[in-house]
Amino acid sequence: MNEQRLETDSRPAHANRTIGLLSLGHFTNDTYTGYLAPLLPLLVQKIGFSLTLAGVLVSIQAIASSLLQPVFGMLSDRLRRPLLVVIGPLLTALLLSAIGLARSWTQVACLIVLGGLGTAAFHPQAASLTSRFSSGRKGLAMSVFVTAGSAGHAMGPIFILSVVTLFGLNYSWITVFWGAAVAFLLWRYLPSTLPAAVPAHASPHAAGRNGGKCLLIVIWLIVFLRAFVIDSFLAFNPLFLHQKQYSVMLAGAANTIFEISGSAGTLLGGPISDRFGRKSIILFSLLGSIPLFWLFLHTNGIPALIYLGLAGAILYSSVPVTIIMAQELFPHRSGAVSSLTMGFAWGMAGLLLTPFGAIAEKIGLGPALQGMVIILPLAFLLALWLPNQKRKIV
Repeated sequence: MNEQRLETDSRPAHANRTIGLLSLGHFTNDTYTGYLAPLLPLLVQKIGFSLTLAGVLVSIQAIASSLLQPVFGMLSDRLRRPLLVVIGPLLTALLLSAIGLARSWTQVACLIVLGGLGTAAFHPQAASLTSRFSSGRKGLAMSVFVTAGSAGHAMGPIFILSVVTLFGLNYSWITVFWGAAVAFLLWRYLPSTLPAAVPAHASPHAAGRNGGKCLLIVIWLIVFLRAFVIDSFLAFNPLFLHQKQYSVMLAGAANTIFEISGSAGTLLGGPISDRFGRKSIILFSLLGSIPLFWLFLHTNGIPALIYLGLAGAILYSSVPVTIIMAQELFPHRSGAVSSLTMGFAWGMAGLLLTPFGAIAEKIGLGPALQGMVIILPLAFLLALWLPNQKRKIV
């Protein structure tokens, strides 16, 4: 990394390039995180472990990549070099591309844990830098960054299955070269010395000493509840629709519709919040998706899938906005708060899917998913406590 690029990277063109590189890194890193689920059937066949142990692997990945992010978030706030942004995707690529070489369940678990640490290291610093280099359009920059990660995760299964179909499971390692190439680009073209974080007293939106912790808890709870709703629908939508006599193909397409629409909402939510304010978009997202989820659960056929897509677009629209709001409230701890609102909250929500499944087994999937919709008004009430942060684009 070139030391002379520090000053020039403050200009808009170079700032946009930096955000583009960070988004490319996010796309690449999350491509590898999408490997495990599609490879599980092949790994079970090759190694011979139980479905229970397969589920444990999924939980291990969630813990390593999400729940450990706050550790790296606090570390990133102390660094003046983009070390975690470069090392994270490289470590993720090296370890997760080698899953096909594993000869035991323990080896798979070790690769997932170490690869998950790369993911946990990348996200907080990358999100923090995206905000720092975005100038007056933080919402737009964060929307692009988050959408890139979603696209990468969606492409992961297609990428790895294409490779192992052509060459075999033992050749999954050849996909490491893509991650290594992107890590080199990040090392070569990101500014070698990072701008200092904005001091709390210099930010017009920074939280006061007394109310800061309470506001952070409120934002975290909103993200946690929203993630629980999203994860529950993603996990159980196909089964719910299959019970309603949908074809296997149409039931499976429901999640694709939900996530693609959600990506569109993510891409639009940030820039809209730049103009109309963070709180307004969060409130609209939580309240506006409620009737659409209800219509999805009580409608059949193609209209139900349309309602599901609209619900996903609206609910996902606040994902980049909550990240930006937390960063604006705590500009001097942007890495730490990014880790809480990106990884930790989503990881905690994912751990609740097992008890949710147990409840759904007792009362039925339909009533259980209706219960998820009831969670959104609770998140809306919490969002009413958030400060108004309307921004004017100049």
